Amino acid sequence: MEQSQQKPIKKRIYSLDMARGLIVVLSVFLSTIPSGGYEYLRHAGWYGLTIIDLILPAFITIFGTSMAIAYQKGVVWEKIIKRTIRLIVYGIIFTMIVTWSLDFSTLRLTGVLQMFALLGIATVTITKFIKSPIKLVLIACFILFVYGTAMLSTSQSCEGGLPQPTCNLSGLIDEKVFGENHMYAQGERGFDPEGLVTSFAALANVLFGYAIGRLILTKKESGGWKEILLLGVLLVILALLVHQVLPFNKRMWMPSFALISAGVTAFLISGFYLLADYRKHIDAKKTALGPLVTFLEAFGRNSFLIYFGKFIIASVMTHITLATTKGQQPLSALLLQWIESFSPLPQLTYALLMLLFWTVVALTLHKKKVYVKV
Repeated sequence: MEQSQQKPIKKRIYSLDMARGLIVVLSVFLSTIPSGGYEYLRHAGWYGLTIIDLILPAFITIFGTSMAIAYQKGVVWEKIIKRTIRLIVYGIIFTMIVTWSLDFSTLRLTGVLQMFALLGIATVTITKFIKSPIKLVLIACFILFVYGTAMLSTSQSCEGGLPQPTCNLSGLIDEKVFGENHMYAQGERGFDPEGLVTSFAALANVLFGYAIGRLILTKKESGGWKEILLLGVLLVILALLVHQVLPFNKRMWMPSFALISAGVTAFLISGFYLLADYRKHIDAKKTALGPLVTFLEAFGRNSFLIYFGKFIIASVMTHITLATTKGQQPLSALLLQWIESFSPLPQLTYALLMLLFWTVVALTLHKKKVYVKV
């Protein structure tokens, strides 16, 4: 009996699901706030940083951490290639739904799912040969150094000597590869936030995440939470230094942006690990933290479904209209009008209602152990 009590009573790492879950919860709430006001909760226009700007890179960083855990015994290339193809196909279908268009002449060929596909293949290739957390961090930093140097050298003629919406490396390379009509906003904005150029920088986030995963695996006694926390501190300090040369910019995935987002994600994983996974012989779900763990785990384990599902629901509610006395109105507008009839903060109430909807979905699927994976 004494020996059996000393064995870990669970194998799943709660901290990853919880960190991913928190990111998805924030994503659902922040991205569904109707337009008008609350600018500090929306994406920065160009240079700058807001909380919602950190969601996708944090998601991508944890993607790297999950890969390290999932592929610790090796990869099956056939499955990797099939998954990559599925991500690309799903990404194109997703674009058709959210843009509500079947016009192939202007169909955007890039996107978040396509970025995941590209990053997955690149990361598996690199980590086939290199698994040392320190080496992976150094490679990620080298990638950002090369990317930052390229950004600066190609922006000398731009305003302020820095990349601008219509003067940047993405506008040059991604337009040549995909064609202006198949870029983000059909090339009208002059850059692609999920194009080849920005994906090169985003690869650093995945490698930082993979390094975190390796720390969790190789530091089994402590879970590596101290090392992960130290890595987060170093990345944030480096981000603040790089920010002086290349300011935070999500649209171009600037090196400073990649570093700060990876650092913040490291803080999240380290904190949740200390909170829920550090005590090997105690299941966090059976403590006072149980409800929080279950709530975030439910979102985290169906993160892809909820993260992309919220955009699909938003598109449906925006493009499906009903006839009213004021003419044809989208479902989203009708819902907001109803909320305005009783709430002093209708926009935030709308977002909370969307969060409640996805909470019911997440908890129901989690209870039934149904998890949608790509």
